[in-house]
Amino acid sequence: MNIVDAKNFALEVGYPVLVRPSYVLSGAAMKVVWSQTELKKFVNEATIVSPDHPVVITKFMLDALEVDVDGVCDGENVAIGAIVEHIDSAGVHSGDAMMCIPPWRLSNKIIENITDSTNKIAREFHIKGPFNLQFLVKNEQAYVIELNIRASRSMPFVSKFVKINMINLAAQAILGKKISSIPQDMWANTGVYGIKVPQFSFMQLEGADIVLGVEMQSTGEAACFGNSFYDALSKGLTSVGYNLPKTGSALVTIGGVENREKLLQTSALLKNLGYKIFATETTAEFFAEKLGDVTVVHKISEPERKPNIADLLYEKKIDFIINVPSTSTLEKYVGMLYDEYQIRRKSLELGIPVLSTIELAESFVKTLEWLQKNETSKEPLGSYKDIG
Repeated sequence: MNIVDAKNFALEVGYPVLVRPSYVLSGAAMKVVWSQTELKKFVNEATIVSPDHPVVITKFMLDALEVDVDGVCDGENVAIGAIVEHIDSAGVHSGDAMMCIPPWRLSNKIIENITDSTNKIAREFHIKGPFNLQFLVKNEQAYVIELNIRASRSMPFVSKFVKINMINLAAQAILGKKISSIPQDMWANTGVYGIKVPQFSFMQLEGADIVLGVEMQSTGEAACFGNSFYDALSKGLTSVGYNLPKTGSALVTIGGVENREKLLQTSALLKNLGYKIFATETTAEFFAEKLGDVTVVHKISEPERKPNIADLLYEKKIDFIINVPSTSTLEKYVGMLYDEYQIRRKSLELGIPVLSTIELAESFVKTLEWLQKNETSKEPLGSYKDIG
């Protein structure tokens, strides 16, 4: 396929599209493309990364959910360790996304569909060993993203959650043995919740931005379990360095009217919980009509205007930041605004948590609400079950 074919395909399915080289790990050189100009640039870059193999271009679905399935197959029998839902919407690399077991937004119909599809695909490919299958879910329809015939980074997380050593099962299958039978919905009946939270090293990389995308950036992860979704999430966030203040102030700067509408309820909850809200001018103007009074603060690039975000950050008057970049087409053409980058970078250097996706912001604020009335559980992990 040449660049003309690529442009024609993108026009046919509609932008945005996903451009990726073949046979790379961690989403290397993978990009979401929003225009013909970007398409030419990123196709060339992908070709350089993987010159001997084709560049893959697919439709990029907005506002979709992403789901992983970790399992083992012996060629006939399929053991599903768990169906794992990403907390962030599709578009954040699976290595960077927060994940939860059991899924928190999927309908029973979709779970049944994914379970059935997983069994059919694993048997059709005669897999003998571990596998990871990834799905997109949109409008109550599940689409297969990719099948990885290997153990994924989430396999240890799944194993500890269901208390079954999935790698032992995989070893049986690889050696040509029949795997032990386990209920395919065991993950749904444990009575606990599991959350996997990524760990990043942005502070060690000068100039790095914390906005997440389809290229993997995390350097580790923590997995925590609890008696409820927010019990597990609060422990997970704390484990990777997030501060979860019971009182304090938040800076809210949200790009685009659509994003502000989506986070209106979350911002109202934040205010009702007693947190002071600082907001940049356009965000504050939107909130003034909906929430009442919020404190207007000014951009780092305008140091003469007070109160200024830079001063508040250095004076430790901001406990955490909700900074969701605009999803407008113009900004995607030109990249993230420099002012927003400055906020994220300064916060990172000062150890102040930044929530850069709608889903993370919503989950974080609801976790703060949960912590005002609850304490996290403390339970041992327990041993793996002997399944023969």
